[in-house]
Amino acid sequence: MILQLIRTSFILLVLLFSFVPLGAAQASTNAIIGVVDMQKIMRELDVVKDINSQVKAFEEKTDKELAAEEKKLKDERAQIERQKTLVTPEAYSKKQSEFNRKAADFRVKVQEKNKQLQISRVNALEKIKAQMLPVIRDVMDKNGVSLVLDVSEVLFVEKPLEITKEIMERLNKDLKKIKVEIVPLKKS
Repeated sequence: MILQLIRTSFILLVLLFSFVPLGAAQASTNAIIGVVDMQKIMRELDVVKDINSQVKAFEEKTDKELAAEEKKLKDERAQIERQKTLVTPEAYSKKQSEFNRKAADFRVKVQEKNKQLQISRVNALEKIKAQMLPVIRDVMDKNGVSLVLDVSEVLFVEKPLEITKEIMERLNKDLKKIKVEIVPLKKS
């Protein structure tokens, strides 16, 4: 008896909840959904390409500096190895330890420089995103769009309003050039 009452209650709850979303969906059929490809925008936008070229220039400069330091370390390593037979084992061990510390410091420096460039790039891209929102909002208003979804979030849409091209055109026209500011390294 109790089991039958629980089953009946469960069936009634399922039926009740199955009709609620249908009614809510019917009420919002006038909504226009816009679809935008943010990955394409963040890959092909002129200002993003400029940021990438600025970061690449910083990377190339940093690579040259690090390559020079690495060459010095390799030369020092070779010199230590040449002196191995000329100095006492204690002196060789001391030089080896000092070199290992320098090599470890160099590896940390390389990681910090890479992190510095990544953070600088992300900061510049965040500035772009802040400038994008008003432009996207204007395109939404112009087209009567009430909701914008990224194309990666959409599985199927009957007739999507693809607004990527229009947004990219507006952003290329309206966005100001952004100078990549290299964040300072933290002192350790």
